[in-house]
Amino acid sequence: MGSYSGTLPCGDCSGIKTELTLMPNKNYALSSQYIDKETKPRVFKGTFYLDEATQIITLDAQGDHLKFKLLDKSVKKLDKFGEDEQGAPADKYVLKKV
Repeated sequence: MGSYSGTLPCGDCSGIKTELTLMPNKNYALSSQYIDKETKPRVFKGTFYLDEATQIITLDAQGDHLKFKLLDKSVKKLDKFGEDEQGAPADKYVLKKV
């Protein structure tokens, strides 16, 4: 558990500044801001599910069912099927632990 931060790729902007905080009680807070398009971040809060076997977390409906793979000192955003994103190099989808 912990907080993770980084800038995810964006098709029509400079990037999406993203912060994800995962709490031991299975709650999360997700902050997302489209750089050059939004003046303040949008914040989503809710619960997440952790698949222990795959180490993939899935956010609830508030977090648009986004999926992240837990790695050592980082998380990697996955597509809706739990596979690697294809829009940019894989390392661009990693949020580092802060």
